Amino acid sequence: MTTQEGTRIITALESTWAAIQKHHGDVPDVVIVTGTGQQKRSRNRLTWGHHTADRWLDAAAAGRKAELFISGEAIAKGGEMVVETMLHEAAHALAAARDIRDTSCAGRWHNRRYAALAEEVGLQPPKRAEKVIGFSESLITPATVGRYAAQIRKLDAAALARIEAPADDEGEQDQDPQSPENPGPRGGRGRAGKRTPVECGCTPTPRRMQVTPAFLEEGSVLCGKCAQPFQPREPELELVLQLDEDEAPAEPVAARVEP
Repeated sequence: MTTQEGTRIITALESTWAAIQKHHGDVPDVVIVTGTGQQKRSRNRLTWGHHTADRWLDAAAAGRKAELFISGEAIAKGGEMVVETMLHEAAHALAAARDIRDTSCAGRWHNRRYAALAEEVGLQPPKRAEKVIGFSESLITPATVGRYAAQIRKLDAAALARIEAPADDEGEQDQDPQSPENPGPRGGRGRAGKRTPVECGCTPTPRRMQVTPAFLEEGSVLCGKCAQPFQPREPELELVLQLDEDEAPAEPVAARVEP
């Protein structure tokens, strides 16, 4: 007997993306894939979805297409969660199509330009940027739920197979930027190997070391002398603030700042 669960899920996802494109004509085509959102480097970090520009080579169209990933854990949450995730990634897709830089800090900090795009596709961004992720937590509105009610029903009906998320997992959306830190299909090193200088709060001379951003994301690293967390050095934070105030946290949450 041939199983068709995967076919039903992808078909429902593609139908939903087509509906999004119908409402927002600038949203480009994508290649949709699914699987687990549990990240190998961090057992406590779960990704609901991500958008990666130009990842797939489209031989028929003689060009490239972006990848849209929707996790099995998001599918397990139901059709409304899936639509919210897809709209989040549709905002990123619009940014890529319009050559708008909507994230920084390896894709985690979502700036005001992202917030505007999220609102355009039917999400409600937070009134204030949140630490580490900025305006990422843009939520689906009741009006948008009504707009995509048919797609939500189809997604619920198609989700015969799903991946259950651990009860204590808090998922997040990921944007894979095309940058030297995370260049996608164009080669280069990933952010896990890029080390960030950090220092503690010891005075007058703080203690210093270098760690990867992924290591910092696992949790705070406390100094044994001053009992304060190691954080990226102020010059890096100041540089980001000078480059673009929209893209840097208003508070010194420099644990996500790349050097």
